[in-house]
Amino acid sequence: MKHIKVRILATIWVSIFLLFVPFYIILNLTLPVHFEKEAKAALTYEMEYMSSMQKQESEDALALDYVGIFFSGDICFIDLTQDPAENSAADNSYGKYNVQSAEHDVLSYYDSQGLPFGQIRTLKTDNGYYVMVLYEDVFSWDGEKVPTIMYLNIQPIVQYTKRLNWLLDAIFLCVAAIMSVIGFRLGGQIEESQENQRRFFQNSSHELKTPLMAIQGYAEGIQTGVVDPIHSAEVIMQESDRLTRMVEEILYISKIDVHQLVLHIAVLDVRELLYDCLRSAEPIQNKKQCSVVTDFPDAPVRVRCDEDQLTRAFMNVLINGMRHCDKTVWLSCKADRHIITITIRDDGGGMDPQDLPHVFDRFYSGKKGNTGIGLALASDIIRLHKGSITAHNDKSGAVFEIRLPVAP
Repeated sequence: MKHIKVRILATIWVSIFLLFVPFYIILNLTLPVHFEKEAKAALTYEMEYMSSMQKQESEDALALDYVGIFFSGDICFIDLTQDPAENSAADNSYGKYNVQSAEHDVLSYYDSQGLPFGQIRTLKTDNGYYVMVLYEDVFSWDGEKVPTIMYLNIQPIVQYTKRLNWLLDAIFLCVAAIMSVIGFRLGGQIEESQENQRRFFQNSSHELKTPLMAIQGYAEGIQTGVVDPIHSAEVIMQESDRLTRMVEEILYISKIDVHQLVLHIAVLDVRELLYDCLRSAEPIQNKKQCSVVTDFPDAPVRVRCDEDQLTRAFMNVLINGMRHCDKTVWLSCKADRHIITITIRDDGGGMDPQDLPHVFDRFYSGKKGNTGIGLALASDIIRLHKGSITAHNDKSGAVFEIRLPVAP
């Protein structure tokens, strides 16, 4: 898959946007409608209270309260029989908003549109968001019914909720930024992993093709009678062994990746494992015509390990040294109270500085075209044994140091 980072970032932004859309809808659409309904409920409750006062003037009626009505305490009144200035003086405590401006808006609407008795209307202007109704006030001094406009300006609370958009925007941007960074890094890791796999399979197929072509070529030579059958059989066997080792290493790596490699742990002497490796590597040593200088302690060096797996790791590193040495490979083993250090050094001139940081990368292809499967597998096996392996160059060649914990 290409452009994984772009796809992940797009998915993150779309998901966050869809997550925040309901909050924006609530703040900008649902809450204003809810406040308008609450204002209408407050005005309706007030009119019902007035109606009950006309039917009974008992003390019980006066004891009615505005329980559950959100805006009841903010209702303003305009006596249509009084001068507007007197109404403003009487109701000059309406929040932070200019009462004169509010009354001007309401009266202008009344003069132009009219207000049927008992029917609630809404009005939106630059100064306010009004919910109003015309009714007859029975609480006049002379007992006469006075036409009065009762209204609420819900703009302050509506504006307050809309100001929360700034907070929501800030939260949206912060969440999007954090998730984008995480998604970008995750996408980069996925892209790098896929690129490594692509490069690994490309290089592996090339490496597998080399022995297959040799086997095919000598087999055809035997068939046509142009090559010596005995020599051809030897080459075919060698290339078959090489091919088998490569396939086994690839299978071991895949088992490690899916955690299917089971270790059979036992306490063993590292020296014996190294001697076994030297005996197994004798054919390669003889073919290379190199010498191996060993330096082992006299006392046993105990380690908890899977014999087959740790031997495989040692063999891969040792064979790598033999193949790249000039004449000599040095193999040493030292131990203190806690750590075993195994050093494999050759005189082959060392590794290319650009390849050195990637020598244990399983999917890395060096300048010489090697896939590095053997060293990568060795590193994985040693890590499973709670150890470590490092590589560097010295004056004569490459140096590999393996560190493992001493068995208690």
